Amino acid sequence: MSDKFIRHLVSFLGMSVCMLAWWSGYASGKSGWWWTALGVIVIYAVIYKLVEA
Repeated sequence: MSDKFIRHLVSFLGMSVCMLAWWSGYASGKSGWWWTALGVIVIYAVIYKLVEA
């Protein structure tokens, strides 16, 4: 894979994650599902365990 392709792939994946996070927050806020914010803590913990820096 070329550097240009990898840059585009990383940019696309980052944009997709941001759009999914925005849509999830919008849908949860509109429906009054305050408890979905607790999922952020779980996701943070999972990512923290996966990234062994």
